[in-house]
Amino acid sequence: MSKPQGLPPLPKTRYRRFRLEEYHKLIQLGVLQEDDRCELLDGVITASMPPNPPHTKAMRQLLRRLPPLLPEEDYIVSIQDPITILSVPDTEPQPDMMVAIGPEQRYQGRNPNGRDILLVIEISDTSLTDDRTTKLALYAAEKIPQYWIVNLPARCVEVYTQPRGGKSPQYRTRTDYPADATLPVFLAGQALGSLTVAEILP
Repeated sequence: MSKPQGLPPLPKTRYRRFRLEEYHKLIQLGVLQEDDRCELLDGVITASMPPNPPHTKAMRQLLRRLPPLLPEEDYIVSIQDPITILSVPDTEPQPDMMVAIGPEQRYQGRNPNGRDILLVIEISDTSLTDDRTTKLALYAAEKIPQYWIVNLPARCVEVYTQPRGGKSPQYRTRTDYPADATLPVFLAGQALGSLTVAEILP
């Protein structure tokens, strides 16, 4: 007797898009849970890869060194929490780190959006291609002033500034800071200090 071959794979274009309120309902019902590490990107529920040890170490290094440079009453720092993208419907990414205008009471009942966020950071190894394309376009469309990619394979930090919206959202400027460089922290027109890139990298 021959072995069953199973069902053929579904076409990659055959999927159902979700509205943001439907996505939130799935979370409320427990269908999606925190350990699932999902994001809603343009109506598509997208799974994120679980962090590996280098990613986790870089996150700890950033969390140890960046917040002390920011006056607590002026800024909030959030780790892997959802943000609202007003310019792209049904989209709610969860960047590795985000800095927004404070105080914390500003966000009672809502997530930060592009009007609040000053900096988003993604720590990239296996996600580097998506972070340079899909995520970059979303953050540029939302006019988030700065986007950092902590590029683990290349051992550098890519800093994107001057967002441009429209049909092909992009950042006009990219500056790469290698491991031996000093990375300035400049938010809302204020120079707040600097980080040594080597201190961030695992």
